Amino acid sequence: MTLIEYFDKDTIKNILAVLTLKPQRVVYIYDSAINDDKYFIALKKCFKKHIKDVEVEKVPVNINSVQDIYEKTIDAIERYDACAMEMTGGSELMMIAGHRAGFEKNIKMYHTDIAGGKIHDIDDPEFSMDTAVLSLEDFMDAKGAEFVGESHREPEEEHFGAILDMCRYIFKNLKDWSYTCGYLQAAGSAMGHGTHFSARVPFVHKDGRKYRPNAKMLQMFEKNKFIEDLSVSDERVSFTYCYPEAETYLTTYGLWLEMYVFINAKQLNKFSDVKLGAMIDWDAYDGVSVAGNEIDVIIMENSIPIFVSCKLRGISTPDVNELYIQRKRLGGWFSKGIIVTSGDEKVKQTGTLKKAEEFGIIVMDRKDIRSQNFGERLYEAVSQQDIVAMKWSRV
Repeated sequence: MTLIEYFDKDTIKNILAVLTLKPQRVVYIYDSAINDDKYFIALKKCFKKHIKDVEVEKVPVNINSVQDIYEKTIDAIERYDACAMEMTGGSELMMIAGHRAGFEKNIKMYHTDIAGGKIHDIDDPEFSMDTAVLSLEDFMDAKGAEFVGESHREPEEEHFGAILDMCRYIFKNLKDWSYTCGYLQAAGSAMGHGTHFSARVPFVHKDGRKYRPNAKMLQMFEKNKFIEDLSVSDERVSFTYCYPEAETYLTTYGLWLEMYVFINAKQLNKFSDVKLGAMIDWDAYDGVSVAGNEIDVIIMENSIPIFVSCKLRGISTPDVNELYIQRKRLGGWFSKGIIVTSGDEKVKQTGTLKKAEEFGIIVMDRKDIRSQNFGERLYEAVSQQDIVAMKWSRV
């Protein structure tokens, strides 16, 4: 089968029907103003992982001419047998011209309900089929981007329980964690990396500031087996890290919230994919591997990418703006964004919360992260957001 598609700026509209129907050939009718072949090279890379011998053809048209679009569509239909058309992407004029051509040639015409996860036959109301489930890699390939590593390694499953226990303690004692993390960072940078830690109390950094740890916080780290052989006195602290990643955990202030979201999302078993600390190179074809963005947590839910920004502090308008841009860049309209914060945005009804709501950004705050059912709250917030209605938000 040959499938005719109208090229769209939203990635999911270009790939979802193709990966569902799996045609032997895809013909993209696109705006002639697009002069970068990387768009179509990226799409072919995405498809080849699922349809080994797929062919991708592109046909430029005058986007403002219904007649040109109609004639080019007719030509594509007549060149190939067993032709069908999918009419979710493209401009309004493409839809008008495409439907006219498809109706005259009596070919199958489909429309994809992305939010509902169904493909429908335009002329047969009884027909529908489930769409394919897209992975994060499908999106990245189709966008011409690639993952270039992780800012933090995903924790081993055997450590999930201890990390969650420590997270709950940290979230209730953020000031103590701030003092302790600052001390470990300052003293650790002077010592260099290693499994054994030993430093004076207080530790006087070269900037002149004095750092002190919280003894109870360190004892909780030992109890949860991040460190061992702990010795705390008025003059000195010493211990040994139980495994290499533990040093990163104890010296990175905001990482605990990122791991908390990641582990809860993984353990829920309701999301198809979850990534922690993904580093993205937005141009995989320029020969230079450069991480343009780090996204704290990325989740896939019913082929919709969800971008999560974690802030172990209150949030501000720039935090909302940054997440909004990241979300639109990869997922377009068919994506979601969440900010998880230790602040009290929802209780205080802050201006930042109102800005996030205007942008369609979900906010989960201190009350959510300190609840016993954070994972369920996360899933409920994501699944209940109507991305179709969001298109009509005044942003």
